[in-house]
This record gives sequence, structure tokens and C-alpha cells, in this order.
Amino acid sequence: MSVFKSEDEVNQIFGTFLREITSDPALGPKFLASNTSFKICFTDPEANLFVDATKDPVEVEVGDTAATSDADVELMMTADDGHKFWLGDMNLMGALARRKIKPKGEVTKLVGLLPTLQQAYGVYRQHAINGGLPVG
Repeated sequence: MSVFKSEDEVNQIFGTFLREITSDPALGPKFLASNTSFKICFTDPEANLFVDATKDPVEVEVGDTAATSDADVELMMTADDGHKFWLGDMNLMGALARRKIKPKGEVTKLVGLLPTLQQAYGVYRQHAINGGLPVG
């Protein structure tokens, strides 16, 4: 059974979470320093998110706007795998090797953000709990 019931739920949980971490006083500057953009294309349910850290403030888009945005890196995965990643239950490099996450573009730019992304796991866990999603 899928963690997410709808595209709207994916957009709400992940969109709110990404906006929070990219505007966080400690994490936001690290996104800006990466000077990259990335799009996450989810399946099951289908949803798209776009983060543009080439702009200050960092822009986060969801839905159709995200789907049509050009990004330096695109990551394709199921929404459940996105949930596992942000909970800290899925290693990015292992997921890339096993093709659980399918990349397109300049992945090295995103790998440089990995320490910052890992600092956000606790924030995502709280968003998941608040949204009634399973976390354990």
C-alpha cells in the first residue's frame, strides 16, 4: 500500500518541507551555495517538485510549474522511495546504484548537497508525522 494517497498529498508534504528547509537560516545558505536546481519526478502517485537554488531566495515549485521547469538534475523515483530517503532510511548512493532513484543531468552537483540534505531528515520526519504518514 502506498504511503501517499494523492498527488496533492505528495505536493503538500514535500512542498511544505522543501520550502521550510530552503528558507531555514542554517540550511538555506547551503542550498544557495550549491548554485544548482533539481527536479524530483515522483510516480505512484505522480507528482513533481522543483527546487531552484540558483536564485535568492531559493524557489520551490510543485505540480505543473515544477513539471515544466528545466533543472540541472532530475531525480525519478516512487513517492514511497522519496519518503524513505527523507526519513533517512534510504542511502542516496545505494539507491542510485540500485536504480531506485534514476538520475538525469549533473548528479555531482546534488551529491555535494548530500550533507545538507541529511541534516533535514528530522524536519521531514516531523512533516510526515504531522501529515499522518507512517515513519517507523
